[in-house]
Amino acid sequence: MAAEVGVVMAASFSTMVCGARLGTWLGPEARKAVSYLYSTVVFPAMVFRGVAAIDLSGVDWQLMLTILLSKLAVAMVCLLFGIWRHGSQGLPHAAAYAMAASHSFDVTLGAPMAKVLFPVYAGYIYLNQSTQLVAVNPLLLILMEIGGSRSKGASISSTVASTVKGVATNPLVLATLVGLASGRAFPAGLPPVLAALSKQIADAGPFLGFVSLGLAMNNLSATSGSDVRDAAVLCAAKLVLMPLCYAALGSALGVTAPMAFLVFLGSLPASASVYSLTLTRGLSPRVVGPLVPVSMLLSVALSLLPNDAKLATVSAPAALRLGIGALAALSLLVPQGAVSPRPHAE
Repeated sequence: MAAEVGVVMAASFSTMVCGARLGTWLGPEARKAVSYLYSTVVFPAMVFRGVAAIDLSGVDWQLMLTILLSKLAVAMVCLLFGIWRHGSQGLPHAAAYAMAASHSFDVTLGAPMAKVLFPVYAGYIYLNQSTQLVAVNPLLLILMEIGGSRSKGASISSTVASTVKGVATNPLVLATLVGLASGRAFPAGLPPVLAALSKQIADAGPFLGFVSLGLAMNNLSATSGSDVRDAAVLCAAKLVLMPLCYAALGSALGVTAPMAFLVFLGSLPASASVYSLTLTRGLSPRVVGPLVPVSMLLSVALSLLPNDAKLATVSAPAALRLGIGALAALSLLVPQGAVSPRPHAE
């Protein structure tokens, strides 16, 4: 089992290294173009295919409610943290923080791992993603649009119009809704041409996603102490608070899935698609960039440690989560003036 997960991780990080090397040859605009292609075309195609294949008739709706409430709770905590860090004019950055902590790397990384560790429940990986895209991300995108319009001095009517347009035309939201509709319209499977086209585009997803992360790694030298502190807090929200919410709410709501799966689902790392979004919009990409690969390594460690008999007996996963939380708490104790201030525009 560990060997199979190791293959997934080796391929993922090798592609990230390729992206880091590629970043030395590409300028800022070219790097943004790669991320834009991934976040607006390729990743939506992956989501569309995964969602279209879901059979909603056997879904545990208590688990779905657990997912929704957990994501909303973490998003709210990180939104407040982002407002505290960036001020009232930094609402778009705060919304990006909330999305980075609540949106998981489900399809590209979570699905391959779940098929190895929890094959019976692997379909919920796509539902975890769908909940984020349909119910959580639209709310955060609205806050991004409102904050952006306010900073430009736009009127209330134009702000509302741009907000509605931005959410309604978001590729990930559209891909999820169309995927759900297609799954109901074609229960036996997508039409051959649509299936072949979406598969051809989606197959580029893992490569472009990890290349985008590699491009972020290439720019880590620009990360400030303030960025690192914020990334540490978001990492704790992602890998400590989120699984705690999944476990507590799942137990309270009587979810039938094993607790180990709930913790795994809540411990999936931050998503490369969110990094791509922050890069193209200029919303703290130097915070989200380091967060994604670091949370990937820690997430895999948290997923594999319980399967090691010797380490499981000494509560290694709990110790690691405690360390992540302690590091985040210490970073919050650093005086505001001890880290260099960061302008909103990046």
